[in-house]
Amino acid sequence: MTTSTADTAPDETPGVGGHITTISVGLDRSPHSWGALEWATDIAHRTGAKIRIVHAVPRHRLEDMQSGHPRSRVIGKRLLRSAMRSVHKKDSALTVDTVLTDDPITSYLTTLTRTADLAVIGSRTSGPVRDTLFGHHATRIVAKSSCPVVVWRGQSETRSDAGPVVLGIDDSDSSSRAITLAFYLADILATPLTAMHTDAPGHGSVVRSGAALEDDRLDWLRARTATAAQQHPSVDVHLHCLGSTPEQELRRASATAQLVVIGSHGCGLIRGTLCRSTVQQLIHSAGGPLLIVP
Repeated sequence: MTTSTADTAPDETPGVGGHITTISVGLDRSPHSWGALEWATDIAHRTGAKIRIVHAVPRHRLEDMQSGHPRSRVIGKRLLRSAMRSVHKKDSALTVDTVLTDDPITSYLTTLTRTADLAVIGSRTSGPVRDTLFGHHATRIVAKSSCPVVVWRGQSETRSDAGPVVLGIDDSDSSSRAITLAFYLADILATPLTAMHTDAPGHGSVVRSGAALEDDRLDWLRARTATAAQQHPSVDVHLHCLGSTPEQELRRASATAQLVVIGSHGCGLIRGTLCRSTVQQLIHSAGGPLLIVP
């Protein structure tokens, strides 16, 4: 059973061209989850987006399972009321829906990604083996999501709010969509954008032996980002072609970036663990918020 302050089957049409009009946030009582809500609230404040906050009733308490979860449902309703107050403390004009569901958070939030422009979830540091065995929420939601997903993780106090949006780029369609969204977010956050392409062997580099010079690589990267750069002329863009693996470079950049953005090639949970995809590795180890674009 699901209860909501709005329709439980949302009918919004996702925004076009990278614009964010609807944000779905998964919420529990962990500090990571509340950090995710705070991040989503800031984006909604800047864009005027609607926020839908989802809390799944825990099923691990025997007494609740035997009595229809009354205690957990009461706690969940209080949690959602507190979350709504938190959002409106930041911006009282924002539209906020709250959803309390008995369904697992992974399946319900994944369903909402079909009509949201962005999903935001909190996550702690994990590992590929643990995720495969125990079904880590972040990995499963990212693998099945229909919209971009932010996996929020707290950063060190040394990170500056002036940190850039860092964008990992290859020649895939998902990377094209990531470019559009990264420039849009850098624009609304009023922060520089750092676009990275790595030329490490075995990582699908588009740079072949005939275009190995640094200038050629930068020309390719400049052409790859040209359209988005023209659409967001106020964004200060920095281009970097690097020689190590995407995981290493993006993980290193995540320690100081406001956000790391990367496209997903659709590597599923088990297959992603086996092939050690960049997306899977960053979900486990990124040092700050990570945006995955399917």
